Amino acid sequence: MKEKNQNFFFELELEEDQSIKLAFWADARSRAAFEYFGDIISFDTTYNTNRYNLVCGSFVGVNYHGQSTLLGCSLMKNEEIESFKWLFQCWLCCMGGNAPKGFLTDQCASMKRAL
Repeated sequence: MKEKNQNFFFELELEEDQSIKLAFWADARSRAAFEYFGDIISFDTTYNTNRYNLVCGSFVGVNYHGQSTLLGCSLMKNEEIESFKWLFQCWLCCMGGNAPKGFLTDQCASMKRAL
């Protein structure tokens, strides 16, 4: 994908069997939207894993029309502190080291500790 679009960002961490342990990606549109709508972002994960035993997460902002804007996505094998630390470091790297002013999350203890 990076060959087609230099602004596509992704990071992967694989298990020994080459299955996905952690994945993060954001396309060029999402990265550009963060510059405009990234003051306050929300990060949330699915309640349960999917059939591949991965938790799906999304970074979301709100545009000037009050509409949700996708700013990045993730897949995680677990919701441990180290997984969230890895993910949030990828997020910062993707967004040029620019952290949002505010970060909304659920009550996940691991996520709180990682932030």
